[in-house]
Amino acid sequence: MEDFENNVIGCFCTLLDSLQDDDCGEIVDVSGNLYVVRLTSGQQITLSHDDVIICD
Repeated sequence: MEDFENNVIGCFCTLLDSLQDDDCGEIVDVSGNLYVVRLTSGQQITLSHDDVIICD
C-alpha cells in the first residue's frame, strides 16, 4: 500500500464534486485514507480516496 501512496503523489486528479467550479488538482500528500489535493486555484483541500478520480 505504501508504494501506491508514494506513486499517487504528484498525480493529477478530478474531484467527483466540484468545489466552486474548480474540479481539477494535483495530489500533494497522502495521509491514511485521505488525499491532500492542491486545486488549480492554489487552494489545498483534504478529501477521501472515494472523492477523487486519479488521472493517468
